Order: sequence, then C-alpha cells, then structure tokens
Amino acid sequence: MNIGIFTYGTRGDVQPYIALALGLAARGHRVTLAAPQNFKQLVEGFGLTFHALYGDAEEMMNSPEGHDVLKTENTIKLMKYFFKALNQIKVLLRKSYIEGVSKVDVIIANAATLPIVSTIAEIQHKKFAISYFMPPVVPTTEFPLADFDCLNFPWYNKFTYTLAHAFFWKFVKAETNEFRQELGLPVLQENIITYIGKQKPLDLYCISPTLIPQPKDWEQNHKITGFLHVANDKRQGNPMDEMPVELATWLGNGEKPVYMGFGSNGIGNTEKFVQLLNEILANTNERILFCTGWSVFNNLPMHKNLHVAKYVNHEVVFPKCKAGIFHGGAGTLAAMLRNNLPVIIISFYTDQPAWGKIIERKRLGVHIPIKRLTPSKLIAALQAVQTEDIKKNVAAIGQQLRDENGLEMAVEEIERYFET
Repeated sequence: MNIGIFTYGTRGDVQPYIALALGLAARGHRVTLAAPQNFKQLVEGFGLTFHALYGDAEEMMNSPEGHDVLKTENTIKLMKYFFKALNQIKVLLRKSYIEGVSKVDVIIANAATLPIVSTIAEIQHKKFAISYFMPPVVPTTEFPLADFDCLNFPWYNKFTYTLAHAFFWKFVKAETNEFRQELGLPVLQENIITYIGKQKPLDLYCISPTLIPQPKDWEQNHKITGFLHVANDKRQGNPMDEMPVELATWLGNGEKPVYMGFGSNGIGNTEKFVQLLNEILANTNERILFCTGWSVFNNLPMHKNLHVAKYVNHEVVFPKCKAGIFHGGAGTLAAMLRNNLPVIIISFYTDQPAWGKIIERKRLGVHIPIKRLTPSKLIAALQAVQTEDIKKNVAAIGQQLRDENGLEMAVEEIERYFET
C-alpha cells in the first residue's frame, strides 16, 4: 500500500508517527509522513519519506503573541490562538495538504489534521483512518470524558463526550465548511465527528489498555492498541538523538538525576521555572537534567547538579534517571513508565491534566496543575515519588508496558482495514 500519515503540531505529535511509519514500512508498505516543515530533518533522519506541510509550529509558539497566550496557561485561549495562526496561513497550508494527499492511496489522520484531510479524502475518494495519542473521545457509558470526571454514571458519562464534540466543531466548523465549498463539496449541517462517525473509519487510540482499558460498549472500528515507540536500533544515526559527550560524562559523574523537561509544550512563564530550579538546587541534593525543548530560557542557574540540554534521546537517557518531571504528553509518559521512572506531571492544557489524574489514581506519581505549582510543592512531590510504594507500582506497570506490542497491533489493524 501507498500510505500517507498526516500530523500537525509539536514533536510529541510527530514522533509516535515515526514509529508507526517505520512499522508499516517494515511490512513492505510505501509510507509518507506529512508534518510541519520544521520536522524534515527529524523524519528523514529515520530514512522515511517526508512531505512538508506549510508552517512551523515552533515559530507559532515562540512568536510574541504565542508567548503571551502561553503565559495565560489557558487551554481555550491556546486553542483559539492555534486555529487563528493556522487560518492566517490557510491558503499555502491547504495547498500543501492537497499535494500530500494526492501522492498517496490511503490516509492516516489525527485530530489536528482530520477536518482538512477528511475533506480532501472525500473529494479524491480515498479511504482514511484516524489515530490518537490521548484519552478517548469516543462515547461510552463506562467513564466520562477526562475533563468532566467529577461524576461517573452512564447517561452523564455519554453526555460529556457530546459536549466535547460540540466544542471541537465550534472551533473548526467555519474553516471546514469554507474549505468544503472551495473544493465543491456541500456544507456540513451536522458535527464533523458525527458525519465521519457514520462512515465508521478505523479509529485507533495508540495508548496502553493498562492505563485506560477499552470500553465494552464501543463499536468494532474503535480500538485501543498500546503505545507506539521507536526502537533504539531504528534511531541510530539520527543526528537529533545522539547523546553529546558532555551529557554522557555528567550522567556518569554522580547519582542518577531527575529528568525535567517540557519538550515542545512551550512554557510562557520561563521565570517561574528558573525559580523552581534555583529552589531545588539550593534546598536538595537532587541532580537535575533539564531539557528546554522549544522554550527560550534566560538566566538559567549554573550549578554542578544541573545539566541543560535542548533535547535528549529518551530511550537512552531515561534508564539513567530516577524520576521524571514533565508536562504529561502521552509519548513521554509511556517512555518514562517503560523505563520504571516515577513521574511528576505538571499539566498545562489539553489532555495533560487527564494523564495527571490517571497517574495519581494508579499511584504512579504526582500531578500538579501549572497554576498550583510552587517550589515547595515540587520538592515535596520529588520526595513522594521516591517512596517504595510508588516505585513498586511503577515497576509493575513498566513491565506490563514492555510486554505490550502496540505498534504490531496498530499495524495489523491498519492493514486489515485498508485491505478490505
């Protein structure tokens, strides 16, 4: 098959699809991974075919307006800004999508790319599947949508998903219908999720059933497969993931450190995190490996117990760490748990609070919403996650994740769906 995978956003929105693309390619399929143009080096470093989607998500978040939005630590404002930024480049962005879809026979989309990709797929009569790396948004009576988990009974649970679907449609309705008209398709009168749902596409949640079991009342086209990750032997030679000599030396010259990083999450209030680092270094003996990711920091402390990097290879570095502090992205969470790291999730927005609640319920770590974060709370959390109880729970879950093969299951489901 000639398969196109379409994703848009941060590195966390791209890297799991590298694993999926490699898995599909290993089965003899032609695979093109389409992502924002700034990920060309990352994707091609794995020997994959890359198609550039117009725009640079890192530039969007590091613009003056992007920084102002990030400082609000408000999910709604962030979503509004993201869609506004995409709307400003919509002509070239849509053109790049059309060119990408035209190159392939079948398509895998995600939540960010679904409105535009499903529209092009409809006009080009191409079959598509959907994939996610977040807690499910498929209605079920078994549990409510993560953001509405103050109650838990059947009719309420289903209603929470209706609310979320309506919220999503509110953000994408105008642009989706504008694009449909541009391509000569009728305007959608119903929610795009309802419209697509009637087509029953394959709907993959590439998350672990150990953390979120598959509901029994789902239809057969919805699947929870397990997390996807890139095996170490597939990463070799990728220049973005090599471990610098200075980092290797620092890791070897002391006790295991605590990893602290927020990837491409984007931190607006960087001063707050500089203060956190200063407090931890002054009041504990913890060694901190701090990854700046996309965020731009000034006045980071100089200290023998602190090493600063932009990115690191999680699969190589995490076995050398004793705990992890991060934003709650699913891919990083999976990597930490696979390597038996207790976690502290400092959640900012979208699905991050949901993962924070899950790890607290399962006693795998501590969740601190960003608005409640203080140095004393973080230092207390560092002590809490190193208790024997939490380390025992993490080791058990870690073994279960290592025993899963989410990639194999996802590839098999994709092949079965597209070949029928």
